[in-house]
Amino acid sequence: MQTGIHFENGQAYACRMDGQRTIEQEPERMQGAWTDYIAENVSQGELGSDSIGIVMDGITPEIMEEAGKLCQQLGLPSGGVKLYTKEEAVVGLVRLQKDELDRGNTAVFDYTQSGFYYYEVKKRNGQILVKRQDYTSEIAEASAKTEKDQAFVRIIKKALAKGVTATVYLCGDGFDGQWFQESTRVLCMGRRVFMGKHLYASGAAYLSGEEVFEKSCEDAVILTETMTMCQIGLTLHHHGRDVFYPLMKEGRPWFESKGEMELFVSDISSLTFELRSKAGIKQAMVCFPLTGMIKNKDIVYQLKVQGEYLAPDRCRIKVSDQGFGNIRPSGFQVWQQDIYLERGDFRE
Repeated sequence: MQTGIHFENGQAYACRMDGQRTIEQEPERMQGAWTDYIAENVSQGELGSDSIGIVMDGITPEIMEEAGKLCQQLGLPSGGVKLYTKEEAVVGLVRLQKDELDRGNTAVFDYTQSGFYYYEVKKRNGQILVKRQDYTSEIAEASAKTEKDQAFVRIIKKALAKGVTATVYLCGDGFDGQWFQESTRVLCMGRRVFMGKHLYASGAAYLSGEEVFEKSCEDAVILTETMTMCQIGLTLHHHGRDVFYPLMKEGRPWFESKGEMELFVSDISSLTFELRSKAGIKQAMVCFPLTGMIKNKDIVYQLKVQGEYLAPDRCRIKVSDQGFGNIRPSGFQVWQQDIYLERGDFRE
């Protein structure tokens, strides 16, 4: 059994998947920490599950660490509690509902106390692309039902102006009250329209299966500020040819993007990290000096290279001297450098 839970403004929306069945639970007001809510419900048998997918805003490395501790507390295997962004959950929703992106895009309008956001999911060159647009300012001043309705009509016309949109989902408590009369008529012109508060939870439940997640999200490119914007890695000479090895991948949530590799090198005094697109196109290079390393072809260094994101636009790379077995003990040298990134086109 797979479970998905979406935490939003103190509410918990839970969904369970058991084979072909999808069971939505009544929304609950959450008291205390999110980890306490899950632990309590699992102990009471309300969330009995092999894997749990969580959707929430503002995920950080600290929250990732809490998820790891919760796995141990619940007796789940490593990765039994998975954290997803809304963008990832949208990909899961599209897969779950079997939306045929070849026939048209999928749109999600998300209206909550936090704002009004539009997610576009489309297929281009065989890849799934997810984009987010913030329309909060265009509906924030609307108070009367008719004002909100007209503001939503304008947002719809802007958001769906390009391409063909076949499926639309409405999510969030902002759509309570049946105020969207004219906008419903505009939305339903040649499109399938669905509304629900468990959409993200459903997508997370679907993704929480490891095999499903690999298939659904590894080939998706999510173009929002929560995702890493490029691959960062090294080009190494291997078996007679140069091969690019990514240390950190593009299009992954920044808070869980990290990597590690070990190298055997000699006769160098620096490493050159390359920033590449998912297609492998080189966008920039960063020189990483290894000050103090002896540049001699007869001296071999075993280096451990570690990378992790500290923020969506900042990553840290750490290189440690591991020595070379009994031939050369470690010098305990450690080099570290932060790389700051800007969204947009890179230049070498």
